[in-house]
Amino acid sequence: MPKSEPNVTAAELRILKVLWEIGPATVRTVKDQLSAESDDQPAYTTVMTLMNQLAQKGVLSVDRTRQPFVYQPAVRREQVLNQRLRQFLHTVFDGQAGELVLRLVEEADLSPEDLKRIEAGIEAREADLKRESGSSRTKGPKP
Repeated sequence: MPKSEPNVTAAELRILKVLWEIGPATVRTVKDQLSAESDDQPAYTTVMTLMNQLAQKGVLSVDRTRQPFVYQPAVRREQVLNQRLRQFLHTVFDGQAGELVLRLVEEADLSPEDLKRIEAGIEAREADLKRESGSSRTKGPKP
């Protein structure tokens, strides 16, 4: 991944999701997959432009030794999703993560398993914060 995280747009994210799912592919293969997944029929040149932009950002790598060129993700899914989440949190919720979580719990269609995972994540984070605050109190000048 490039040193600074690139801004991945919603349209670029759709392409990345296809490549994470199917692996290395040509522009035509990605275009066909996008067309099969929705009623939206993107033009070949649009997909090619977006894939070239992703390559310029360092998000895709390109094998130019093959014809047609073969593209593959140069970043992990988690990296891009974390970047998009941080961007969404900042833009929509003014950086207030608690508000985002509360809204999700109140509005999203969550299964009992989802709720258990959220509860476990909260408990783990609380334990981390307690450890961090305890270790900061114990650090200091030794008598």
